[in-house]
Amino acid sequence: MSIINTNDNLFCFRILVGAPQAAGQGLLRGSRPGALFRCPITPEEYDCKRVDIDGDVSLDRESKNNQWLGVTVKSQGIGGKVVTCAHLYELRQRVNQPSETRDPIGRCYVLSEDLTERDYLDGGEWKFCEGRPQSHEQFGFCQQGMSVSFSPDNKYILFGAPGTYNWKGEMRVEHLNQTLLDLGLYDDGPFEVADQKQLNARLIPVPYHSYLGLLFMASPKEDAPLYKTLEPSKRPTFEDVAHNSYLGFSVDSAMGIMSLGELTFVAGAPRANHTGAVVLLRKDNVHRLVPRHIFWGEELASSFGYSVATTDLNNDGWTDLIVGAPNFFDRKAEIGGAVYVYLNPFGHWDDQARPIRLNGTYDSMFGMTVSSIGDLDQDGYGDIAVGAPFDEQGKVFIYRGSSAGIETKPAQILDGREFDVQRFGYSISGGLDIDNNHYPDVAVGSLNDSVVLFRSRPVIHVIREISNNPSFIDLEHHNCKGRDGVCMEIKACFAFTARPQRYSPHITLVVHFEADSERRKLGLPHRVNFLGRSSLEPEYTQTEEVELHLQGQFVCTTAEFQLHENIRDKLRPISLAITHEIKPVPPRRHPAKKLEKLPPVLNISPSNTMHSEVCKKYFILRIHFTVLLTQDWTF
Repeated sequence: MSIINTNDNLFCFRILVGAPQAAGQGLLRGSRPGALFRCPITPEEYDCKRVDIDGDVSLDRESKNNQWLGVTVKSQGIGGKVVTCAHLYELRQRVNQPSETRDPIGRCYVLSEDLTERDYLDGGEWKFCEGRPQSHEQFGFCQQGMSVSFSPDNKYILFGAPGTYNWKGEMRVEHLNQTLLDLGLYDDGPFEVADQKQLNARLIPVPYHSYLGLLFMASPKEDAPLYKTLEPSKRPTFEDVAHNSYLGFSVDSAMGIMSLGELTFVAGAPRANHTGAVVLLRKDNVHRLVPRHIFWGEELASSFGYSVATTDLNNDGWTDLIVGAPNFFDRKAEIGGAVYVYLNPFGHWDDQARPIRLNGTYDSMFGMTVSSIGDLDQDGYGDIAVGAPFDEQGKVFIYRGSSAGIETKPAQILDGREFDVQRFGYSISGGLDIDNNHYPDVAVGSLNDSVVLFRSRPVIHVIREISNNPSFIDLEHHNCKGRDGVCMEIKACFAFTARPQRYSPHITLVVHFEADSERRKLGLPHRVNFLGRSSLEPEYTQTEEVELHLQGQFVCTTAEFQLHENIRDKLRPISLAITHEIKPVPPRRHPAKKLEKLPPVLNISPSNTMHSEVCKKYFILRIHFTVLLTQDWTF
């Protein structure tokens, strides 16, 4: 699943959705080859259309039934190319003979921004395992396209092929530029971990046949030796890590992982050493990807490396690594799935790295999908989404980046039960702003025939200034206008900031003044009476509205209260709580024909508390300023 745009127009945005079990059409009728669908961004639910690709078949040499076209979908973003893969695409040999063989090598389709084949890079000929030695020891079970990605500079396309070399796995990187000579690059790949020219499986830092658990080999003879695979706690050498690792099950790339100016490739191997591993690779020569560092899973059969993502969480200029381990299990703690966050130590990775672990609930498969979704609230820190498709009907957890790395409490949880969607969170795509409000949006896929799009709301930061007149309370000085008694006027001024700076919506703030809340919690009577309250409000509260139109422009409101006569409790301070919220916009009675602009939300930073001690004649006024949030922080 991915989001694309053919030009700078909301109505040209499309969500691309893979449907690996879709029934075939035309020559493929009666089979299930899978398909790619494009869905316009509209309020309509059923306006997705099938993309016209992969419509023919040569049964004398290939099989597309159950090839899972659409198992992966990626795009370069606005105006860029799109790739979708069928990792179970089969080559047939000796067709209809007793010795017929089928080799699931996999293949991928690259399309231009309009989802057509416009240049020589486009089409379905991205199948690097074709023409190479077959059988499972070589490239017969390549399964290219189990994972796929574009490099952040859009120069390269990355393919994961976890079935290569007896399921050691492989990662291949190919150049995408149409004219290499214009770039002065005469020999820039393709690159493979086993070297694209040598095809040397020993260069891959993960060996064969690692099944989930320890493998024992024994003889009925009492004096025969006992053999077993390496204990998970004993890490293999760098050159020989684990067996049947599925290297390439997940792939990604980023600048600023090993060094600021170098592109590093990331490949997950969820079966390596029984626990899983993630390998950092770089281009060594014109044909080889060389391992630079390996991260290891901590628990047997946790599938560490099932998913990977990269982003700068703490805005230090270095790219951090996020790794999913959906089969992590802790019965006592009722943990079912984990995500490991590795904060970048300025490129100096070592085996002593201590990641931050985020935990899922029992049997939730938390971490099956991890995705970098951009800076949702525009606070300067990258955010991530984690899918847990088996947590009830499925959930997606949103985590915010911060100066400390990541906030371990999810800022928001998206629940599939709200949309009656099963296995919600099976796929996640984000990082692209589809409604032109400068905040990235998120699409969440499922194992149903449904995708849910979440549009991010602009986040505003409210600035407050509070003053009181008189500056202190004097019980002997009656200062109420037109009446006897002691009064005080509170002046509250508000302004807001947001990103971008030109964003200036019409905002109505509802401001609540509430006095003596601490005293009333003790069951004691209040001591003040707000003079401007409505007839429906109790004496100790008053509500006002403030209209804000431009960023940084203060607008003020006032509230005046009068002290009760003959107050006995003169030692306990009077507390005044001032809260504010955005006045909700009433929903439309009729469905809109197009997507409407979303109203902003308040930021969720810790509320400010202002203590104003105005003391004379035994009285203190304490003002507490808080923010009242009535809506989710982002979506």
